[in-house]
Amino acid sequence: MTNQDLPRTINDKPGLIPLQVMPENMESPISDVLTWITPNEKFFARNHLPYPTIQLESWALFLGGEVERPLNFSYEQLKKMPQVDKFVTMECSGNKRALMEPPTPGEQWQTGAVGNAKWTGVPLAYILDQAKVKETAVELVFTGADSGIRPDMENAVNYERSLLLDKALMSECLLALKMNDEPIPHKHGFPLRLIVPGWYGMAHVKWISRISATPIPFKGPFQAIDYVYITNEGNYNNAVPVTEMKVNSIITWPSKGEKVHLGSHTVRGLAWAGKTTISKVEISIDSGMTWNTARLTSPEHKPYTWTFWEYQWDNPVPGQYFLQARAHDNNGNVQPKGATWNAKGYGNNSIHQITITVPQILH
Repeated sequence: MTNQDLPRTINDKPGLIPLQVMPENMESPISDVLTWITPNEKFFARNHLPYPTIQLESWALFLGGEVERPLNFSYEQLKKMPQVDKFVTMECSGNKRALMEPPTPGEQWQTGAVGNAKWTGVPLAYILDQAKVKETAVELVFTGADSGIRPDMENAVNYERSLLLDKALMSECLLALKMNDEPIPHKHGFPLRLIVPGWYGMAHVKWISRISATPIPFKGPFQAIDYVYITNEGNYNNAVPVTEMKVNSIITWPSKGEKVHLGSHTVRGLAWAGKTTISKVEISIDSGMTWNTARLTSPEHKPYTWTFWEYQWDNPVPGQYFLQARAHDNNGNVQPKGATWNAKGYGNNSIHQITITVPQILH
């Protein structure tokens, strides 16, 4: 799909690309995202269940379970608490699933299930200190207000995920009230969304209504059935949880299948690395036989966020080209030629390749 094929908004700018209507899943027009911060209206939307109806007057965040002081917080109370900002790139763990070989089931995301935003809210650790979590607790379970029927279950369920009660992890998490300096849009979790920097999007629970400290590991369906790496569908004996994002990059221009004219071109793209930062991006124009260093162009190089990159490609001769991009992070990780295959198609961070043509000019 090229920029010309993207859905258009009333302002004739590319809009979100629909993958599924109910529940709604929308991919970002990633080639059209040219700012370090992804505008809210271009941020991808991943849902497992229908959008919930939130009555703010009666809504409250309940914190209970293995705590000494169970607490309820209204939206207004949360707004008056200490606030911090965090810039975080969020990627759906199914991003690039459509590029997985051999194919796997699930939403067939291309490269646009990723975005970078400024999140503002209350540090999770601040809330936990007030409730005084007991030593018997091992995990926190975050419950969203969205509920519905899963194809593999008879009764309705809420979207729920847990995190280990690890002090370092808890200190990174944010209970966000704002997205890019605005109240979080309803489709992105209003009034409250969990932000877990460096983790794939499934951990960032939307529409949070409850946090429960539990003395045993949580085994809900979105924890134990979904979002695990397995090699055979239905066999969970050696399942490994999906957690932190892997080093990854994409080419945003040219587009796959595009014809480009003779002359010089600026190949553009994005790269990200979860909790760390990108150290280098390399480009190949010959199917990976040789590699050239791209220029990192983002003015910001913050942990948890993506960076833009560019490569100046001068005077290609007519023909067909296989452009590839691979990123390196500051921990020494490099994108692999092929991602580790898994039955659910998660975590595809394989080298991104597109095929383009430089046509021969006929006289």
